[in-house]
Amino acid sequence: RSEAARCPINAMRRWLVLVWAAAVRAEYFDVEEDAFWENDGPQEPRKTVKPKTTAPRIAKRDRAQLSLNQMVTFASQGWIRCVKCIPELRDPGVAAALDRGYEATLRQYARYAPSFMLDRFDVDVYEHNEECGPVVIELLDQGRRGVEEYLDRLRCSVRIGRHYSNVSLPYFQGLNVHRVESVVESVATTKALGLAAASLLQAAKVRLYQTAMFVKDPAHGAGLNNATGWHRDLQLVPLDTRGRGYVTFWCPYERPLGEGDSFLHFAVGSQRDIGFEYWYGNPEKLGPLIAARYAITRVASLDVGDCTAHDGWTFHTAPPQDPSRGARKVVAFSFVTTDAIPLPDLDAENIRVDRPDRVFVREDEIGWRDFYDELEPFEPVDHELLPMVFEDTRATNLPAPGGK
Repeated sequence: RSEAARCPINAMRRWLVLVWAAAVRAEYFDVEEDAFWENDGPQEPRKTVKPKTTAPRIAKRDRAQLSLNQMVTFASQGWIRCVKCIPELRDPGVAAALDRGYEATLRQYARYAPSFMLDRFDVDVYEHNEECGPVVIELLDQGRRGVEEYLDRLRCSVRIGRHYSNVSLPYFQGLNVHRVESVVESVATTKALGLAAASLLQAAKVRLYQTAMFVKDPAHGAGLNNATGWHRDLQLVPLDTRGRGYVTFWCPYERPLGEGDSFLHFAVGSQRDIGFEYWYGNPEKLGPLIAARYAITRVASLDVGDCTAHDGWTFHTAPPQDPSRGARKVVAFSFVTTDAIPLPDLDAENIRVDRPDRVFVREDEIGWRDFYDELEPFEPVDHELLPMVFEDTRATNLPAPGGK
């Protein structure tokens, strides 16, 4: 036969084979799943796998693109406002996941606090049950209000039993909510957010360091509406960024923030002020010195999806929330450059033994204790709990200052 005559026949054969295969597949799989497992011989017990939920996809036009001017402003002033930086936060499903995660991390903190107080300050929170009410673990199974009651009793016990005036419970923040809520993880690890972090830090690669939730609620007295004192984030992070970088995106969710809400206040340019550390170290009266040395600024409003971004060495603070405004809910996403190394001497016993003003603050230990001891000394951080979220393979891999 001619080539032209064979083509229709071959096409018909291929079509018949496909129809037959589809029919066999339909017959094979047209069985109830349970019956399939029951009639196919001994099987391993099936595991119930909770499906991972993800944040909604965001169109490029709905997400902010950082400008060169913003990058320059961040480098010079230590912070910027980023409009439409994380639009996923507008989704009700994301907000619900954050609320669930906050309650879970609240319980985690409540379980951690008694051992922290005993280990660090020799304060036994169980010694004052008569004055404060019993600190019993069963309260943690009674919902969020039970957890808050537990924290109230903890604070009462610390207030009565502390041995010196500066002893207090570690500042509560819901750390690493992305580890308990997959939808939050999907927001924290988006390539777009990683690119924004890398752009501000002028780095080719960045890792997610942590997520944190900051809720100031005037309706509850368990210390959840205290003022946040002046601090630098990297004072609480057991990593040496070697002059490269650490950035935090601080973002409201559930509702916009406006007049009367508690915003971060930034000390402009403080991240570049080497003289402050050299001459003043860790002064007792930090607030007046900062006010005299820097301009203090903040935003006037933030919509849901908007964020402020600040450098890890920028001084910042936040006042209590105005009771007339209700609770202020914020989630923060922090990123670190990949050439960061673990601090080798957290307690200043060796390398920094002559710097008593540089003893590492372990307040956030609950957030990093699961990975710190597994990091290699003097080597760039590499751990599954610190995932790479952005990598520009086209960029030149410059060596770290003073390192390989």
